[in-house]
Amino acid sequence: MKKIFIALAVMAALMFSVAPSQALNSIDDNVPGVNPLLPFFLVNKAGYSNNTGLDTLFVIQEVGGGPTQFKTKGTLHLIVRDKLSYDKGSTVIPYTPNDVVALSVRDVIKACVGVVKLADLEITLNGVAYYTGYIDFYNLLNTSNNLVGFMYVIDLANGWAAASTMPVFEDASNTGYDAVQKWTTTDTYQGKTYTLEPFSPQGYALSALREMKDCTTTGSIATSFRLMPRWFLKDLNAETFIPIWTSSNHSTSATSWTYLATAYIYDNEENMLDLPIDIPYELNWIDVRDLLTGDWQAKTGGWIHIPLSNTVSRGTLPWDSSWLAYSYQTASSSSIGANWSVLHAVHREVGTEVGTL
Repeated sequence: MKKIFIALAVMAALMFSVAPSQALNSIDDNVPGVNPLLPFFLVNKAGYSNNTGLDTLFVIQEVGGGPTQFKTKGTLHLIVRDKLSYDKGSTVIPYTPNDVVALSVRDVIKACVGVVKLADLEITLNGVAYYTGYIDFYNLLNTSNNLVGFMYVIDLANGWAAASTMPVFEDASNTGYDAVQKWTTTDTYQGKTYTLEPFSPQGYALSALREMKDCTTTGSIATSFRLMPRWFLKDLNAETFIPIWTSSNHSTSATSWTYLATAYIYDNEENMLDLPIDIPYELNWIDVRDLLTGDWQAKTGGWIHIPLSNTVSRGTLPWDSSWLAYSYQTASSSSIGANWSVLHAVHREVGTEVGTL
């Protein structure tokens, strides 16, 4: 009987301890991390004052738990940022072991963003005005991979409800690799230092080389980088919006923010349309309807090949920056029962050097 109790005690300790996450560095995989990120939000402007229309919700769960490690209550500092990353308001969210925190972004910006700053969040997509931006979270338990998150874009009255997991940056201060053999990013907040995995092409390339047993290569090793969003337009009332978040503003101009790329748009029959797009900010929105010209307006779906260069005159080199993107698709009709929405992450691909085995 004593052996059984010992075994159960060991199992309990393993279940509730927070070991380093067994995850790939620089990949926004679904494992616990230290700092969540809400990479975009949309809140309908017309319904802002009376709490109607489209809203974005987020849920953050404390999954470390346990009787000892996190008895001390944790604290999340939340910062609402505009597309250029300017701080527009902040608040503090306390949490406890095994806690679940669920909040509406509309309620958050009402509580901590002033009327003057609210105008900086405004954007128009397909003729509809929204408030948009992104939210940084700083976990004051700064080396604890104890949080996971979820995000929802909803307008239940119109039959829209779409969701995805939130990216969470993992603590990378103890990954088992020397500093020169890993790609990390460092941040500080209220006296706390954060050593985090980046979601960057360079970080991904280095992680890929480590998988090939090359733990000696350092420096800039990515050879290409692209985004591959899916678009789908059920009919002329449907929409696909593509939010692209990156950790730095980028510009190929020394005097203004502009980072041009070519979007190669494919339809379901493999026809291709190419045209320039501009994605200079930390948060960029692409309305697929704006890209389709002529008879392409009647197309129903396809995908977009967006290769991104690593040359800028202002800001951080793009391949050194983190990149995330999503495809938000909606269908609208006079019958709410026929309406739907979908949100999913966009595929990314990084070209790498050949590893040394």
